[in-house]
Amino acid sequence: MIPYIEVKPITLAGVLIVHPFGALVVTGCVAGFFAAKRRAFSCGLDTEHIFRAFVWAIVPGFLFSRWLSWFLYFPNIPVQSPFELLEIQASMSSFGGFIGGISGGIFYLRRHRLQVLKYIDCLVFGLVFGWFFGRLGCTLVHDHPGTHTNFFLAVAYPDGPRHDLGFYEWLYTLLLCLVLFLIRKRHLKAGVLTGIVCLCYTPVRFLFDFLRVADRTYMGLTPAQYASVGFFFIGIWLVARQFKKDLS
Repeated sequence: MIPYIEVKPITLAGVLIVHPFGALVVTGCVAGFFAAKRRAFSCGLDTEHIFRAFVWAIVPGFLFSRWLSWFLYFPNIPVQSPFELLEIQASMSSFGGFIGGISGGIFYLRRHRLQVLKYIDCLVFGLVFGWFFGRLGCTLVHDHPGTHTNFFLAVAYPDGPRHDLGFYEWLYTLLLCLVLFLIRKRHLKAGVLTGIVCLCYTPVRFLFDFLRVADRTYMGLTPAQYASVGFFFIGIWLVARQFKKDLS
């Protein structure tokens, strides 16, 4: 059983309060950008466009993650102030972030008439490595408690051992990072890397959500499970279209 370790916020210089989750989210953004930039360089793409596409992805990604979390998971809680939607410590929807980030990135890339799927592959490559730090933040604050269990990887919550879904997903993201690292030198066709990530991540997330205890459900499924189904079919389409081209 994993001990319940809670990392408290750190106060710097008696003024600045650093929350572990927020600090790791920022670290993930930085790590994700450099991973995306490295991938773009190895693929012969313009790294300046990667930086700009990253900015266009990160801002709407963050905003959508907050807004969708509020509308889908906490629809009965009124917003106390407009600034509540901008708080990095507040609840966020991962798929809201994915949708907002991808939309922002595609908008920039289409506007500049760039090869959308090639650049999106680089951004998704960076996303996975950034996600490692994001889910590590979830692991430290234990904000995704699951059902009670005697599973050997259960976390000893104060009210008894539970599945810690942030911790599980962090472990799985470590595996995804390893897979992407091993295929980093392969010149995959545009869109295939994004498709692979969708196909690898969404089934696991879909199953994990059955263990959640605090998430709102609609007809028995969480919003993330519906989004998982959608992204899974996007992954199938991205991979299948490449095989279709090879056969034609």
